[in-house]
Amino acid sequence: MVDKKLQKSTDYIVSNFLKNTSIVPIVSIGNKHKKNAIVFLVDEKIDLPNDGYELIVTKKGVRVKGKSPNGVLNGFQTLLQICSAKEVQKGTIPVVKIEDYPRFEWRGMMLDVSRQFFDKQTVKNYIDWLAAHKMNIFHWHLTDDNGWRAEIKSMPDLTLKGAWRGPGEVLLPSYGSGNKRYGGYYTQDDIKEMVAYASDRGVSIMPEIEIPGHSRAATAAYPEIGCVTTQETKSVQGEVKNVWCVGREENYQILDSIIREFTEMFPFEYIHVAGDEVNRANWEQCAKCRALMEKEGYTDTFQLQNYFFKRVEKIVEKYNRKTAGWNEILKGGEMNPNIEIFAWQGIGYGIESAKKGHPTVMIPGQYTYFDMAQSENERGHRWAAITDTKRVYSFEPIPESDLTSEQQKLIKGVQGALWSEYLDRPTRFMEYQSYPRISALSEIAWSKKEDKNWDDFYGRLTNSHLQRLVNMGIAFRDFPPSATYKSGIITVTQPYEGAVVRYDAQGNEPTILSPLYTNPIKTKSYEKYRFCTFFNEDSASPAVKVEKLPVASWNTAQVETLTISENISENVDKNGIWYLTFNPTTDAATSGIVRTVSLFENDKLIQTYPEEKTLKSKPRLRFLIENYNEKNNYRLDFIVDNKEAKESSAKVNFNCSPYQEPEVKVTSSMAENPKFPLSKLEDYNIETYLRTDVPCVSGDWILYTFIKPVASSKIDVLTGIPHHPRFIVNDGYVEYSYNGVDFEKGNVFDYGNASIYPKQPVKAVRIMITGTNNESLMAAQDLRINP
Repeated sequence: MVDKKLQKSTDYIVSNFLKNTSIVPIVSIGNKHKKNAIVFLVDEKIDLPNDGYELIVTKKGVRVKGKSPNGVLNGFQTLLQICSAKEVQKGTIPVVKIEDYPRFEWRGMMLDVSRQFFDKQTVKNYIDWLAAHKMNIFHWHLTDDNGWRAEIKSMPDLTLKGAWRGPGEVLLPSYGSGNKRYGGYYTQDDIKEMVAYASDRGVSIMPEIEIPGHSRAATAAYPEIGCVTTQETKSVQGEVKNVWCVGREENYQILDSIIREFTEMFPFEYIHVAGDEVNRANWEQCAKCRALMEKEGYTDTFQLQNYFFKRVEKIVEKYNRKTAGWNEILKGGEMNPNIEIFAWQGIGYGIESAKKGHPTVMIPGQYTYFDMAQSENERGHRWAAITDTKRVYSFEPIPESDLTSEQQKLIKGVQGALWSEYLDRPTRFMEYQSYPRISALSEIAWSKKEDKNWDDFYGRLTNSHLQRLVNMGIAFRDFPPSATYKSGIITVTQPYEGAVVRYDAQGNEPTILSPLYTNPIKTKSYEKYRFCTFFNEDSASPAVKVEKLPVASWNTAQVETLTISENISENVDKNGIWYLTFNPTTDAATSGIVRTVSLFENDKLIQTYPEEKTLKSKPRLRFLIENYNEKNNYRLDFIVDNKEAKESSAKVNFNCSPYQEPEVKVTSSMAENPKFPLSKLEDYNIETYLRTDVPCVSGDWILYTFIKPVASSKIDVLTGIPHHPRFIVNDGYVEYSYNGVDFEKGNVFDYGNASIYPKQPVKAVRIMITGTNNESLMAAQDLRINP
């Protein structure tokens, strides 16, 4: 029996109950207690918080009671979790009594549909998965530089023009969309349908309109919205003309009509109006904006931004909604304390917001931005952190030591965000980036601080919940194994009991058909092995390489100087370029400096680095071993100065580079950015790269000339930012020369990368560009020169 107050959710409850239990229910609508039945009741008098519930299963029946319809739906999700546990026989429900409620009222997740467009069914699936994790807010990022996705009838060109990019469109191709028409949008009927769909599942949809920055799609569709400037300035993302003109009075009428239509589609109490990363330099070039500043007596453009948002807030209030925005809208002057602040730039911004009296949602990029890579070698951003599931789980949303008890109450909850720049490939990467990190986020949002325990969570996740994700149809990221090499043997540790690990011995990504790892592998070619965990054909871990054990480590929290000397002979096994890396064991263990790092061969100094380097900078030092002999003795000496009573803890690794690093000179037809010069292509540091100051065009080139010809089986030529497919070469090829004069054509670029396979020593390699990359600049990386 389903309470009348839950009637709109009946179909959802029935279909999911059948799917998870194989029990076909007979449904009735009412609000009376029934025996020998499964009853879903709303009881506003129950002594629990609003989203709380009581679940009682006896031999006489099942009762799910909540203070609100959403509370009942939370109890329903717990019932489904119990029924789907692998210890529970299908078609049965174990006897249980649970009283539960969430720690936070705001449990949210944001999805960006501007950079990549996701169809209606994909968004519905995403909402279903959030509901299954008791998340109650879907933050829908509908507009940005690269596409406007919500139909606005008073401004039809926002979607007729601004929803599309490609040849002949007002928006250039970007983020992997290529030289074809790409995009899409949701009609108002689509949106109303999805709002109702989410509501049936206990999820509210908060829409976001990106203003005044990140608005290239809007200004491309309606150029008059933007400023008239004497020179173009670029946003953080390299976009031009992507800011609303604050000094143009007509813009506030346009915003009024847009916000009015948004409130007609979205009944949720908040409208998110963004305010992040505004290219305020645009306003400095604009006569209307400068005139407004003079009229109001403003001395900087943050005040102009404050003026803009005060006007916008009045429009939002006019339509009986509240305003939400990113933490930047606090700059430039006071704002109404009712405005909800989303603290994305760090925990400190959430502290500032709460101290100013604003309701605050914690969404720090360092923990809850799921566009961040999950390990060093995976696709994704890195500017905030490398963020795996364990790091997400470690996040504590309330900084108790920095806020009073009253200020702590202003922390309304926690939210994650999935920006979609790099979700174009591989297939279903959105799901891979979301789960199980959202599973960790949901527990942060729901559970009391004192109840959180990583080992317990990880056990529940790997024992039962990963299978639930499969049952929901989610292609999640499984946990990778670890593979270590010592004394000629590779030993693999499974990430959890029963995990299926497969491997490839030729340097390729393992597949679900690759050999199964069952026992330690004896080999001397450990560098080529790759290992992967496979849950099923859709869900796998990233491939991991074999690592040697650390050659040294330390752990202290005292003021002291450590003199460390280690015999590392067992670790060294060949001539080559070797890199010594100092890796802090945790984010908090970065105190201290490293100095006087020396490598000895048979007590003879090979090289020393006397200068001080902070542990926080994760030092990476290069050594050349040219006279390796298995009888040689190798010793590593270094000093750690911990000058404060703070934690200093690190593992020190010493590994041979798989690549050659011959002396090279790089020239180009393109103007370089002084911060990212051509010399960055000569240092063989994989984290540094070239950025031009202009887009590439047909006829442009980059030439790598070796001082001495280089013998190589394969040279990989990479463009774009390391780890990111941004600013890549779309149209072009690579060519190479044995004498520096005559060139042979190699491969064409595929998604920014190309390779050559020379038959004799190479004197030069050249990137030849045959078409624009349609971005604001181009980037290139060091050559990867195989032996």
